[in-house]
Amino acid sequence: MKVPEVQCVFPGICHLGEGPLWHRRRLYWTDIFERRLWVYDPESGESRVFWQGRMRVGGFAFCRDGSLVLCTDLGVYKLRIDEAGAPDPEPRLLFHVPLGQSEMFNDITTDPEGRIYAGTLDRSSPTGCLYRLERGKRPVRVLESIGCSNGMTFSLDEHFFLHTDSLAHRITRWAYDRLTGEIRSPRVFYQGSGEDGLPDGITLDVEDHLWVAFWGAAAVRRLNPAGQITREVGFPARQVSSVMFGGPGLEDLYVTSAAQGAAELSMGCDEHGVFLGGPVYRFRPGVRGRPEWPADF
Repeated sequence: MKVPEVQCVFPGICHLGEGPLWHRRRLYWTDIFERRLWVYDPESGESRVFWQGRMRVGGFAFCRDGSLVLCTDLGVYKLRIDEAGAPDPEPRLLFHVPLGQSEMFNDITTDPEGRIYAGTLDRSSPTGCLYRLERGKRPVRVLESIGCSNGMTFSLDEHFFLHTDSLAHRITRWAYDRLTGEIRSPRVFYQGSGEDGLPDGITLDVEDHLWVAFWGAAAVRRLNPAGQITREVGFPARQVSSVMFGGPGLEDLYVTSAAQGAAELSMGCDEHGVFLGGPVYRFRPGVRGRPEWPADF
């Protein structure tokens, strides 16, 4: 298979670029440590800061009314977007979640019913959790003792939920009940090792294959429904962090990256001159993605 051309669409340096999301012909992503949401318009080729606030946004989702749910280090908030597409300066609290002193939300996904599954990361201990958020109900803690809760998605037939624990180098497949939102019967879908890099953000294509950003490996890999790596695309950034399909027909795969740990943050390189990351990239994998579901809040 021909190696796809990887293009840099945002040449800036994000401290911790994460959580890309395609919405209404534009790509949005978060720079967690800089407390910013970015937006990229492929028609103009321009990127700009969409919103900046006092909280670190680990993951976000668009609602059916165009507003945003922000999962942050201070709790879960809703950010109103006006008719002109401009966000309010200050979001309102949606859910209070009892986060630890060094705990924050790290990555999220939505399900077909508009629920949000939001994972946390505690940088002091492997005590991250996974919460299920649903309109009109209290947050439910679904999983505990996670090293680093990361990428999530659902199988094409919507029978399974896939969840990543980066520090365990593992993606787990759970049986999923769409009616209740409950998950059960875990099975290891993918188990890596330190040499492979850390599985980070994930997304699904229309052939039921998983695309996974491997932090530390400068690679995005495609996994078949049996959890086997069938393809690898290399990147100039070592710390690729997440993936999301975009474009008019969801034919492009966008990839965020991060300069976290760089000796000089503005350059994105470590002490040996190795480029860690920070830009956003795009390539055409030859398969289309599945649309994300809007949140119902």
